[in-house]
Amino acid sequence: MKITVTQDSSVTETQIHITCAKMSVELEEIISNLGLSDHTFAGKTNGEIFFVPMKDILYFESVDKKTFFYTNNATYECKTRLISIEENLKNSYFSRISKTVIANLKKLRSIKLTKDSKLVATLLNEEKLIVSRKYVIDIKNKLEV
Repeated sequence: MKITVTQDSSVTETQIHITCAKMSVELEEIISNLGLSDHTFAGKTNGEIFFVPMKDILYFESVDKKTFFYTNNATYECKTRLISIEENLKNSYFSRISKTVIANLKKLRSIKLTKDSKLVATLLNEEKLIVSRKYVIDIKNKLEV
């Protein structure tokens, strides 16, 4: 893949042009992630609302009809339902791994298939998440393993 950056002080809005022979999964992910680069997600903790960059979020989780998201340093509650989060983040590096969890695949350290055919995802912070059987094939495809 060839990347060319041209600086022009007369340009008022940054433009990205992509020329390709055909669209690929990798290219779709790059395009989707370009849109997420400056996005934040609002979450509440200790009575304060914070705007957390998407790249810092490890995963989203639904517990007792409440939605939370986790970073290396904190847990936040958000008002958005998991289904809406999934829809907004489709074709990104976030992926549903179970009925109650959407994980940031860029924050995975490793994945391991257990003896009972479960897939365990270990995050960069060493936290382990179980990938439901229903999502194993999708996750393997997204990770290209």
